[in-house]
Amino acid sequence: MCTGRVDPVIVAEAFKKGLDGLLVVGCHFGECNYVSGNFQAKAKLDMTRRLIKHVGVNEERLSFQQCSSGEGALFAEIVGKFSKTIRELGPIGGDGDRVKAPEIFKKLEAAEAVLAGEKIRWVIGKRTPFIESGNMYGEVFTEHEFNRAIDMIIVEEIEVQEILGKLKEGAQSVKDLAKALSIPSERVFRNITALKRKGMIKLEKVSGRTPIFQLVPQEV
Repeated sequence: MCTGRVDPVIVAEAFKKGLDGLLVVGCHFGECNYVSGNFQAKAKLDMTRRLIKHVGVNEERLSFQQCSSGEGALFAEIVGKFSKTIRELGPIGGDGDRVKAPEIFKKLEAAEAVLAGEKIRWVIGKRTPFIESGNMYGEVFTEHEFNRAIDMIIVEEIEVQEILGKLKEGAQSVKDLAKALSIPSERVFRNITALKRKGMIKLEKVSGRTPIFQLVPQEV
């Protein structure tokens, strides 16, 4: 299977289930049988590394490396170095990560939902044209500019998924959500407004002068 077929959702799911490290080894650039598969793999995994780092997982737990089928010694070296890194980091959610177990697995559940969403997939699919030829207005992005845009989207999408996850536990106010998730109230309110507009949440009641929001059941 081409490394371009590696889905970031599978990566997040694997870590959520307790995987300590994931190494993806693809062919060298310019040697892919599918032309751009390894470029796609690197772009997707680079973005996934940024996302798991944001939720508290040590980004060294996910690695993309390259070698050809004839470079057995190089492959052994790559695997050896990665194995050593993971042994030093220890189990996921331990001392090697910013967020500890079991909270890390809740964070990874939110990350998995983000990676399954259309927005992040659309953006990562536009990486190459945005950097090489530009957007519909002819504006060409540098690597730094594109990564900065990815980081902003990651923060926003993770916050949305964490809010939705918290509302699964029951109806809550903006203030309650902000306190539970350590997200500024103004950002919670902005996300709540957007989710309400999309029909994903609704006003359950007003307690005193405080609006209480709940999830809208989604059709299967």
